[in-house]
Amino acid sequence: MMDWEDLPTCAFGSGPALEERLAALVIAGQKRATVWDGTEENPTAPGRRWVVTADGRPVAVIETLAVARRRFHDIDAAFAATEGEGDGSLRFWRATHEDHFRRAGTFAPDMWLWCETFRLVQVIDTDLAARAAGHAAAEAAEAVAYLAARPPADDWPDHP
Repeated sequence: MMDWEDLPTCAFGSGPALEERLAALVIAGQKRATVWDGTEENPTAPGRRWVVTADGRPVAVIETLAVARRRFHDIDAAFAATEGEGDGSLRFWRATHEDHFRRAGTFAPDMWLWCETFRLVQVIDTDLAARAAGHAAAEAAEAVAYLAARPPADDWPDHP
């Protein structure tokens, strides 16, 4: 077992329910990437380890594999699938991330993002691990409903 108590922490999403869902996707091996506003400082580099938290409790340890800046409109289907949220599609990725950054007041199609890929190193919360497959199934089902309620995004060129 790894000594993780002194590692820096991070949480994916906002709010306890989303943090738990996304942490469960990490544990399930489905979520292996993340993004954040590219105007913020980049706190990580390859080899850096982090404790993933959900509602303040430690659930897993991840290790950064790569981090780079990309524009929102340059995110491709491969990265969206690696991020592993919803149904893993680029359409879902664009819709939910646009919604997130609009709520934050920072969205622009050409905005910079930090894009990180990581690997799961250790599971800390075995109870969440036991529920991870259920979270993954619920995430996929909710994505179908979310996308069905949205018109197709014909206004997204591959590159502006």
